Amino acid sequence: MNIKSLLLGSAAALAVVSGAQAADAVVAAEPEQMEYVKVCDAYGTGFFYIPGTETCLKIGATLRYEKRIKKTGDADSVYDNHGRIRFDVESRNDSEWGTVYSWIRLQGDQVNNGNDAAGSDPAAALKWYYYFGIGGAEFGNWDSQWKKFLGTGFTDDGGIYQSDDDFPDSRQYVSYTAEFGSTKVYVSLDNDADEYYDTSDVGGKIYRGESHSDKDLNDLNRGRKYMPDVTAGVSTEFNDWLVGANVAYDESAESVAVKGVVAGEFGMFGVRALGFWSDSYQNIFFNYDGFSAILGLQATVTDSVILSKDIQFWDNGDWRIVGDAEWKVASGFSVLFEGIYADRYDVKTKQGMLRFQRKF
Repeated sequence: MNIKSLLLGSAAALAVVSGAQAADAVVAAEPEQMEYVKVCDAYGTGFFYIPGTETCLKIGATLRYEKRIKKTGDADSVYDNHGRIRFDVESRNDSEWGTVYSWIRLQGDQVNNGNDAAGSDPAAALKWYYYFGIGGAEFGNWDSQWKKFLGTGFTDDGGIYQSDDDFPDSRQYVSYTAEFGSTKVYVSLDNDADEYYDTSDVGGKIYRGESHSDKDLNDLNRGRKYMPDVTAGVSTEFNDWLVGANVAYDESAESVAVKGVVAGEFGMFGVRALGFWSDSYQNIFFNYDGFSAILGLQATVTDSVILSKDIQFWDNGDWRIVGDAEWKVASGFSVLFEGIYADRYDVKTKQGMLRFQRKF
């Protein structure tokens, strides 16, 4: 390439660049202003305003893996792997009638029983729960107020406080709670249609300790009458202590149950005492004809280690002890070990559970 050719090429390139600069410049559109999510701290941590509204929203989830083992009497040990996924959505906003609120949970469970004949028996279950309300009025399909109002023991197991076999994992209810300073009072109407099995298939099932063949089908369907179960309670707080009591009427069993609690905190320790009484083993709220009590103790050893224990006994001489050790490894990740030893109905039971959990 000679000097002349180089000069001509350079001149052509300059002409092209000059022409491009002379053309109309491309103007980029101004970006639209973004409405950033604002934190809502009026209802606790994790809430944010839904853009364009005064409603606060909170979204969370829990992932859980457990290894469990259980030995009953002289029988072989039974073990399983348990997995759980939960999605929770909460909302809150103010109104002239009080706070408008709602809570929705979608939960999936899977159990893989290693002692199944085929070596593996995965069974998945998808469930949903909810409650919502305004002010003191609440409507829901979740834990009954009998359980929620005064709580349970400190351990994850919490003790046997209602019918394990017949009480559903959720109940439809309508309740109203009134607050008078540090004192709360509630009354709840619970749907009792879920207390009894579907009589289309009664073979081999148990009705409150009796075989279905011993019961009249109309008697089995008593829970499908229009009358609800009724519970009510009162609690008061002073300093670091809580005192309260519940009473429940099982309409189908025509039975009364009572529950009381005294709970307090002092320093790193917490104590909780619960008492239960019922006049019938068929009472769905506490299926025992007599008295039982739970004594719970908890120690916050460090910011990341918590030890808990619940001891329960019945007036027939049965007893049960549950112990937990929880390690909060990191924010949102924890490990829990739970051990249970029980002597009930002349049968000794040992249980163990190791849980790994992610929550946000």
